[in-house]
Amino acid sequence: MIRNYLKIGIRNLIKGKAFSIINILGLAIGMAAFLLIIQYVRFEKSYEDFNANVDNIYRVTLDMYDGNEYIVTDCETYGPLGPLLKDKYPEVKEYVRMFYTDVVEVKSGSESFYESQVYFADPSVLDVFSYHILKGNKEEVLNKPFQVVLTHSTALKYFDTDDVLGKSMNIDGDEYQVTGVMADVPPNTHIKFDLLLSHQSIPKLYDWYEKYAWQGNNEYTYLLMQPGTDLVAFNKKLEELSETLEDVEEEVFKAGLISDIHLYSDKTYEPEPTGGAQTVSFLLLIAIFIIAIAWVNYINLSTSRAISRAREVGVRKVLGSAKGQLVFQFLFESILVNLIAIIIAFTLMQISLPYFRDISGQPIALNVITDYQFWILLFAIFIVGSLLSGIYPAMVLSSFKPVVVLKGKLKNSNHGQWLRKALVVFQFSCTIFLIIGTAVVYLQLDHLRTRDLGMKLEHTLSLRGPQISENDSILDVKLQGFKNQILNYPDIQNVAFSESVPGLSLHELSSTTGIKRLGDNSDAGNGLVYYVIAANADFVPTLSMEVISGHNFDNTTAQGSQILINERAAEVLGFESPEAAIGEEITYYYDRQPSTVIGVIKNFYQRSPKDSHLPMLFPYRPVEDYISIKIGGKDTKSTMSTIEKEWNTLFPESTFDYFFLDKTYDQQFKADANFGAVITVFAVLAIFIACLGLFGLSSFNIAQRNKEMGIRKILGASLGEIVTLLSKGIAISILIANVLAIPLAYFSLKEWLASYINHIELSWWLFVFPLFVVGLLAMVTIGFNTIKTAIANPVDSLRQE
Repeated sequence: MIRNYLKIGIRNLIKGKAFSIINILGLAIGMAAFLLIIQYVRFEKSYEDFNANVDNIYRVTLDMYDGNEYIVTDCETYGPLGPLLKDKYPEVKEYVRMFYTDVVEVKSGSESFYESQVYFADPSVLDVFSYHILKGNKEEVLNKPFQVVLTHSTALKYFDTDDVLGKSMNIDGDEYQVTGVMADVPPNTHIKFDLLLSHQSIPKLYDWYEKYAWQGNNEYTYLLMQPGTDLVAFNKKLEELSETLEDVEEEVFKAGLISDIHLYSDKTYEPEPTGGAQTVSFLLLIAIFIIAIAWVNYINLSTSRAISRAREVGVRKVLGSAKGQLVFQFLFESILVNLIAIIIAFTLMQISLPYFRDISGQPIALNVITDYQFWILLFAIFIVGSLLSGIYPAMVLSSFKPVVVLKGKLKNSNHGQWLRKALVVFQFSCTIFLIIGTAVVYLQLDHLRTRDLGMKLEHTLSLRGPQISENDSILDVKLQGFKNQILNYPDIQNVAFSESVPGLSLHELSSTTGIKRLGDNSDAGNGLVYYVIAANADFVPTLSMEVISGHNFDNTTAQGSQILINERAAEVLGFESPEAAIGEEITYYYDRQPSTVIGVIKNFYQRSPKDSHLPMLFPYRPVEDYISIKIGGKDTKSTMSTIEKEWNTLFPESTFDYFFLDKTYDQQFKADANFGAVITVFAVLAIFIACLGLFGLSSFNIAQRNKEMGIRKILGASLGEIVTLLSKGIAISILIANVLAIPLAYFSLKEWLASYINHIELSWWLFVFPLFVVGLLAMVTIGFNTIKTAIANPVDSLRQE
């Protein structure tokens, strides 16, 4: 019996080649797109799953308040907090502190690189997290000062082997001993590193660390909890602890699961940019739309062809076939089509996965041998698709009455026609939603990229200052000499020194809550986080910033005596206007002498227009860690060569490490650009699948109305009237689909835009535009068959009947 069904199924596929190709191609593309998006969603939701204790690992963060007003939540807390919590609460099994080091220069033999993924960590890091040690004793790798653990890739990078125990590395001028090598950190974790330095090294390096232990929140604090710990109850204890600690004012400790960080965190000082639950949900919705459009295509085409197979059903029933046998036969054909489609879909997905990785920016991998969840998903799509797209057509075909069929009196039922129209409306609704979504994502990204940043970063080269073992005064003289030397070249317009530059992470910025305004209204702005960039007099003009009140530094400014602030800082410090801040004194950090405000800089986006303006302070310092060079002229390559030559002359032992500010700043938009690209690709695929199905459906429907059109032409119908008659149903479906899609698109996109501080408004034309796009695509899709029928000789149409 099965063999017979298989024969009939293959025969019918070959007999209706055009419809078979449309069905299989639409299903295959829809399934492949669905599988790709699901792989993306799975990756996003898999963060921290490599940890055996993922459900018992908390991260403690710091809620900051100004009085009773919540300000922000900082991911970093105080160094003594972890040990205190372990001693105080029995449910805390272990703690680990991770202290980010900023960018460091690492040397080993002749190899020298700048590394940005470096943390100090307690030895317990290997107990809390499930990192795999390849070389070294887990109990001893980070238990002494100046020890370092390398990832496997980093060991190969510096030594060409992972047999490196006992070897030394120079990190920012200090010697560290390699005590361990671990497997590379997996990509699906929020905290990534290439080197781990022993936490006991920190007090040896920074004399302020223990002195100001409760005044600088510089460390990530993770807790391994006893199984079954109640998070709500534990947070209540942390809140009570925050109220009792003398060193903690207007701050509340709060714990959260590490598995929630990547998709749900909106906190400051995250180790890396986080994902977004809304983005994942939006992509999941697109995946469902695409697979649904593909299945709807199959249902529509199968039921619309029912009349052409009616005589076959009638003959089979007369010869004794039961309804159940007919249902199974047509369902078997659906299974056959879905089987072919899913094999093609799997092949398409494997081929396109590397390209999808590039578009999405995510290191999505698929191990088809060990990933049993993928095979379960693939099987589920096959079964659901076969049943969902096969049962209704099978029931329709098997319900024909043989007497009616064999007399040639069978007609499409109104019920069947209405169902097909409803499914077409559903397809168009999904397509319109995707077009609106794609347009909004593109416009929002363009809005961020073209927004006035408050500065100009083009043609600005930035160098990291040399990490050399010379005293500060000699280094300062050398750096000033480097500046003067390169300014002799005509294509170099300006050179500035600063502690950080725009576009870098918050870790590259100093921050303080220890700011105090002297004189009247001295309590204004106390306890808030201010970000500090020490800079020289050339910083403002090099980046084309605007001083809106007062004036910039000059070359006679004494270090520490004067300070610039931005508009936001002036506002939160309680000054009535930027002008009112000039001449006022403030102190920052905890042991600084008062500095006089000499100028207020117009707000600029230090990180990205996705974030609000930060309150910022700019103390004067003639030489700092970053060197920004404004380059003129067109021969950038030659100018770069000149700069590097001068660098190597003065600092031969230090790596020439550079980047262009505008390129680095644009990295802030990378995730958004990737999201926009993914949305666009799958929107185009969804539209293609819908058009494919529409072409097949319209071809068949028009063929069924050949006789009607011939009669109408004989009775005097014009070409325009015939085209209108054949296109009217599609036009009405598009209008209804637009009405249904607009509310869903409006509310979902409005919620997505709300995640951005600076965002576009949803204009009316965004919801009208897709109506014309879909209408045009639909008319082009069915246009050939429609016009062909309209201009055909009516005698030929009647002769065919």
